[in-house]
Amino acid sequence: MFLTNHFLLAMPDLATDYFGQSLTYICEHDENGALGLIINRPTTTSVSDFVADLGFAADEQLRHHLLLEGGPMAPHQGFVLHTSEGLHSDDYALRVTADISLSTSTDCLSELSRGRFPRHFMVALGYVGWGPGQLEQELERTLWLTTAADPAVLFETPYADKLQVAGASLGIDIRLMARPGTA
Repeated sequence: MFLTNHFLLAMPDLATDYFGQSLTYICEHDENGALGLIINRPTTTSVSDFVADLGFAADEQLRHHLLLEGGPMAPHQGFVLHTSEGLHSDDYALRVTADISLSTSTDCLSELSRGRFPRHFMVALGYVGWGPGQLEQELERTLWLTTAADPAVLFETPYADKLQVAGASLGIDIRLMARPGTA
C-alpha cells in the first residue's frame, strides 16, 4: 500500500512530538521510503519576503502567501507544491499526480516572483521523510490516520482548519480524540 497523494493525520500519541496536530501531504511513497510536506504550519514569513531574500524581485501578490514549515529535514531547502498549469516545464519537478507537482528548482521560485502563478501553490521550507518501511511501521503503531488527499483541503482550506477538515472526511472530529493519559 503506497500513500502518494494521501494525507497523514497525526494521532494523539504524537501530541507532544514535533508532528503533533500536523497534517502531512505525501508527495512520494514507494519501496524506498516516503517524502511529504506538513501543510498546516504557516510561518510568519511571506513568500514575497522569502523570494526577496533569495535575490528575486517579488510580485506583490506573494505577500498574501505564507511560507510553510514543511518538516524537520533540510529546513533551509525550499519546496514548491503546485498545480501543474501555469509554470514552465520543470525537468526536476516530481509529478505527484497529473495535476500536482513538487519542485525544488529555483527556476520555479523565479517564475513565482515574476507573477507567473499556477492556479494553486504553496511554498515550504523543509520536508518530512521516511526510510524504507519506516512509514509502514508507524502506521502499524497507529501513529497516523490516512485519507486520500483532497485538492480543496490541500490548496483552498485555511491552514488552521486543514487537519479538522481532513479528519471530517474520515467521519471523525479530530478535536475530540483523546490525548495520551487524558482518556
